[in-house]
Order: sequence, then C-alpha cells, then structure tokens
Amino acid sequence: MLVNSSRTAMHRTLLKIRRLLEAQGITIAPATTPPAALTALQAQVATRSSSPNSKIKTAGQ
Repeated sequence: MLVNSSRTAMHRTLLKIRRLLEAQGITIAPATTPPAALTALQAQVATRSSSPNSKIKTAGQ
C-alpha cells in the first residue's frame, strides 16, 4: 500500500470530499496533462521494467 490505507477507505474519503465540494459549488476540472511527478514516476517504471533483471513484485512480497 502506498499510504498505508485500504483501497476502500481511500474510495470512501474521495466520495466524501467530492460531496463536500459539490455542496459548495466547487468544480475541479480534470488535468489535461499528468503532473510532473507522475511523469517522472512513469519514466522510472518504464526504465526499471525494461531492465533484464527486473521482477514485478506483488504487494504481498
């Protein structure tokens, strides 16, 4: 787990935040391009997964 929280708890929190924003009339437009941090992470994953010695580990390993 990335932030030591279950997927269900994260989903519930997202729904609560979404309802609170909607109640206040706040709309957040989707990003048209990924944030720089995400782009850097995707590049690292691509680099590591193309390495001949790389192995994908599951969360339980």
